[in-house]
Amino acid sequence: MKTFVLSALILCSCSTVFAKDQVWTIDTRANALMQEINAGQKSGELTVKEAKKLREDLADIAHRKHLMKGDNDGKVSDVDKNKIEGDLNKVSAKIHKLELAKRVHK
Repeated sequence: MKTFVLSALILCSCSTVFAKDQVWTIDTRANALMQEINAGQKSGELTVKEAKKLREDLADIAHRKHLMKGDNDGKVSDVDKNKIEGDLNKVSAKIHKLELAKRVHK
């Protein structure tokens, strides 16, 4: 499990340049969220503890996606994609809520 989490974190932390017409997949969204977390921690808008928890949330989503693929012949069903997108939306909202709270209190 730890190896998978580490692999998911490494995969998500890869630098990606997003073009204007980028097709947003689950993976590209997870990568973008990881970049936001890293940038937020670097700028001080996220604490180390907050960033760690958000990374764990992304790793959990990646793990569940992996399990969903195993249950469906290597593909994620549309229903499962919607669940994952909802989870990614929650992570995104958490990031922005934490960053905004820091800006308001400055």
